[in-house]
Amino acid sequence: MHLTKPMPLDLQPKNPHEAMASSQSNDQNRYQLLNVVSRGSYGVVYRAWDMEAGEIVAIKHELEGLSQSTVREIEILQSLPHHRSIVDLKKVTVGECGQVLVVMEFLPSDLRRLIAARKVAFSAPQLKVMMSQILKGVRFLHENGVMHRDLKPSNILINEKDRLKICDFGLSRWANGSGSYSPGVGTQWYRAPELLMGETKYTSAVDMWSVGCIMAELVLRRVLFPGKSETEQLGYIHFSFGHALQAMLCNSTPQLSGGGLDLLLSLLALDPNDRITANEALKHAWFLEL
Repeated sequence: MHLTKPMPLDLQPKNPHEAMASSQSNDQNRYQLLNVVSRGSYGVVYRAWDMEAGEIVAIKHELEGLSQSTVREIEILQSLPHHRSIVDLKKVTVGECGQVLVVMEFLPSDLRRLIAARKVAFSAPQLKVMMSQILKGVRFLHENGVMHRDLKPSNILINEKDRLKICDFGLSRWANGSGSYSPGVGTQWYRAPELLMGETKYTSAVDMWSVGCIMAELVLRRVLFPGKSETEQLGYIHFSFGHALQAMLCNSTPQLSGGGLDLLLSLLALDPNDRITANEALKHAWFLEL
């Protein structure tokens, strides 16, 4: 592999949160930047070669210093043990110009792009493998007291071996004793009804609703509830529920068995108290069907 000369990032840190990386070594000669993966108002994500580890990594550089969401993501990922369904945080380090760089595991694609590129329906075994990996990652987070709060296809990365990994923990929160959190979090299409209604006392069941929306999208290969506003989003949900939702899924996707439909409806229960947990979902009979 031909590697280019390391490309310096010459923006100075401006955020006091960057002090959290002060104990890390200066790795200015360790990474060779290969290309830009994404660019936004917040900063740039690079694909880079880690010369010390001998692997491709993703490096996030925020233009105005580390945002609160990135600080939260770092804190959560550093606190969690390794899990094969969760993206790895490699390290937080300082570049040659003093800027803080967040080095993550690099995965070349995500579930949103996989669904968009799909020309034929996923088979039942493919659906089960993908849902099992997602649910194992969500179960791990919930067992460790973390609510992701922004699960969606673009936040589920895919590596070369088709392993799915949950990423983007900027909106995640540790579960607290009061059970009171910020309302309106997460991407609207995957947001649970209680969040759309402005509820502040909610549980990890909000993640299970998102998982249900993702499962339906894998089946239909389109967004289940594509509302343009919160009001329209609620309208889609209530209009589609009951027999209408079942008919849509069964007519569009003959490969989804009665067991699969039962699991999906259990994930999309309107009452969060009736919503299936990740652990219960992994034990569902659908995964045992031939």
